[in-house]
Amino acid sequence: MNNWQSTYDSKRLSLPEAAQKIQSHDKVWAGGLLSVPVLFLKTLEKRYTELEQCQLFVGLLPCPFDLLKPEYRPHIEVCTLFMGPCERKAYPHGNVTHINFHFSNIDALMSRLAPNVMAVEVTPPNAEGYMSLGACGGVGNYEALKHAKTIIAVVNNQQPFIGPEENMIHVDDVSWITEGHHPIAAPAAEAPSELEVAIAKHVSPLVNDGSTIQIGIGTIANAIGNELLDKKDLGIHSEMFTESMFELCKAGVITGARKNYKPNSIVAGFAAGSQELIDYVNNNPNIEMRNIKDVVDPVEVGKNDNFVGINSCLMTDLTGQVASEGIGFQQISGSGGQLDFVRGSHLSNNGLNILVLASTFKGKTGVESTIRLSLPTGTTVTTPRNDVMVIVTEHGVADLRGLTVPQRVKALTAIAHPDFRDELYQGAIESGLIGG
Repeated sequence: MNNWQSTYDSKRLSLPEAAQKIQSHDKVWAGGLLSVPVLFLKTLEKRYTELEQCQLFVGLLPCPFDLLKPEYRPHIEVCTLFMGPCERKAYPHGNVTHINFHFSNIDALMSRLAPNVMAVEVTPPNAEGYMSLGACGGVGNYEALKHAKTIIAVVNNQQPFIGPEENMIHVDDVSWITEGHHPIAAPAAEAPSELEVAIAKHVSPLVNDGSTIQIGIGTIANAIGNELLDKKDLGIHSEMFTESMFELCKAGVITGARKNYKPNSIVAGFAAGSQELIDYVNNNPNIEMRNIKDVVDPVEVGKNDNFVGINSCLMTDLTGQVASEGIGFQQISGSGGQLDFVRGSHLSNNGLNILVLASTFKGKTGVESTIRLSLPTGTTVTTPRNDVMVIVTEHGVADLRGLTVPQRVKALTAIAHPDFRDELYQGAIESGLIGG
């Protein structure tokens, strides 16, 4: 018997027994996305009336939970660090609040939250007794470990085993172990729309062979990945290892051979996608799942020469102020690492940041422009105009570097939907942004 096996057995509990370890007034970190211990939380929510004033910190919940219903709030208050579809559906009338922050500041945030309990998914132990923190280990888990007095490891044999050592925890170093096996893979990505392909075709010429890239999540991101299939020797330094990046790996586009910093390694804070992607990252020595704080640190990003960060946004005004996490007072997602990567691109030798969006969306009054004279009241600016380099829609590229405000107005109006260009230009004249 392995030396750690007896320790594993002595700490092992059933899911109901593990859920009993949560007490009133506990502050529980339960991870983000694929780190969230789904079966543990579904067990915990069954005993919610036994608890008072617990706080549960999560991010981007992977599936619906009864915990999000309003009646749970006095017992287990859910606070998300990144709004996903499940949280968004429950907010603002359900049991969910949110904290906005930049991923590069997660250490300071976790010190402020100071969770005394950590419950996240891990892999089964390897031969030495180490359990990997899996696909999303880099998001908050390393920081939570500094504060948690009670650590509940929820073993899921569907989690991929990913290094390096900082993405692992030993059987000896956890308080309790339970098992909650369930699939974590997402369905295969849908084919991008014609509009998304049109956006991607404008992005592709901006990415040179040998660049180190970061691509956000979503169907536009997948379309961009498809348009990069003719590139050579790209590297990856990214908040998330995505389906689009995986396709580039399969095609041999990602080699990291020209990376000057951490060559030949794929550096990311977390991964999520299809089962094929999960299988790819499992025990892959070329994947480094690092602390998200370090991955998105602008100084770390900037160490990569020829870094190209590509992220989606929701709206921009005619001066280049970009909203990426919500419109008006509606919270849609979170700040994440967008501004960190944007600022990192400024520190990179020959770096570039690209923000992409469709030129229109369906609003309350019909089709509306995403390029506006001014952002709607209450809209948060995620990326300040002084940091923005390039904005892309399906109608073209607006390179804002070194432009005056009137020049920015003209560049952004030119990539707006044709139905709104005259209105935007006239509004810019009337507001004094440009001369008549």
